[in-house]
Amino acid sequence: MNDFSDDLFDEKKIKKAVRRGKLKIIITVIMISIVVFVVLNIANTTISAHYSEKAFKQWDAYVRLSTPNGYISETVDSKGILGGTSNYEISKDFKIKPVVIERKQYSFGLNSPVLTSRFSGSKIGSKGEDWQFGYKENGWREMMFFHPNVSYKKYKDDEELIERMQGDKIYEVALSFDQPYKPRELFIQLPEMTWFWIDTYSSEQLNEFQQVAKENDWSSTFIGEKDALGFSINRPYISIHDLKGEYEEFLELLPMSISSDHQNAFNKMKDIKLEDVEILGVVVYGTKEELEEILENPNIKASSLGGVIENY
Repeated sequence: MNDFSDDLFDEKKIKKAVRRGKLKIIITVIMISIVVFVVLNIANTTISAHYSEKAFKQWDAYVRLSTPNGYISETVDSKGILGGTSNYEISKDFKIKPVVIERKQYSFGLNSPVLTSRFSGSKIGSKGEDWQFGYKENGWREMMFFHPNVSYKKYKDDEELIERMQGDKIYEVALSFDQPYKPRELFIQLPEMTWFWIDTYSSEQLNEFQQVAKENDWSSTFIGEKDALGFSINRPYISIHDLKGEYEEFLELLPMSISSDHQNAFNKMKDIKLEDVEILGVVVYGTKEELEEILENPNIKASSLGGVIENY
């Protein structure tokens, strides 16, 4: 008698068992792949969202500090593996309405893509015939600032330019003072003060500014808008109490910024109280008539026109 069942050598049953085994393996692999995909996708989304939020806070701090009355008004993220890119808009609170002034992009994450930009064009006055100011994407001039403790060969004065402007418009003007002012010394009578330029510069930076002003043509020796740090305030009547809250937020933004220069500024400013802060200038908004009165103030050393919008 045969000790083995005939079923043991049944070819059909063997093939069926093999197919069943292969099917189980395929289903198992698919299930594991789905689980792994879901887990990795959740992990990637979580990690990307974390770094996206971190990058947003860093860049928003940078914009708020270095763009008078500016902020990031919109971001659109494009996420990849453990990172991505964010397209963002910079807007300004321009007295009567917000205005988009630039559209830019930054990367974020552990595997952030490398961004390449190309620029074609030049600054006005590149040969020293006029001030070498630049323009924002929306066509506004970048404002200039002049540190009162630096001796410049020439100072920007846009009073005549504003007088020639036609129509009912609102103008943005950067005013540089003749000397640093403490908040209680500041002439609060100036209308429409919206942004305060704070002295965050080290002695080394001031020496560098003075050296540049001495050795270079006047057309390029000024402090650009993005190198002037300050804080905004959006109230018709300003008190020391109002300034205190905005100054505290200013100190919170400095170490958050993507810029190492801003973090260095924080190290200088972190122990300085509001009453000891030195204000070097302001940004004001106003009509031509309002600005003509403001620019007569003898405490103003320089004026630089920025944006212009219709008054409606």
